[in-house]
Amino acid sequence: MMPAPRIPRAVPKGKPKLNLRRGAQHLAFVRELPCVACPYEGGRMQAAHVRSGTDGGMGMKPSDRYSVPLCPDCHAQQHRVGELSFWAALGIDPLNVALRLWTISGNLDAGKRVVFRARQKINLVGR
Repeated sequence: MMPAPRIPRAVPKGKPKLNLRRGAQHLAFVRELPCVACPYEGGRMQAAHVRSGTDGGMGMKPSDRYSVPLCPDCHAQQHRVGELSFWAALGIDPLNVALRLWTISGNLDAGKRVVFRARQKINLVGR
């Protein structure tokens, strides 16, 4: 009886995979958008990475597809009060915003509409 043929260990190379963890072009796109948490539109925006419920881990930054535009003041406040508290107080789902921005990355007009719609959901009670 003949032994079973061996399966080759080398996997044939195909098309290179897109690096979904880092996207400099997407981050540049996010920084061009207005702040998702306040009406501030001037100056330099920051691409804030959403950590809760994403592919980030302890000491590991999440993929760039999980980033939203925040002004420096809102970004600092997000870190000061904690991510979950910050987004809960606003009533915004940052994962939804981040993934919508990822799907239309590069389209500035569509990105502004996503931010505008997210701002419409801000909980104005108690502000």
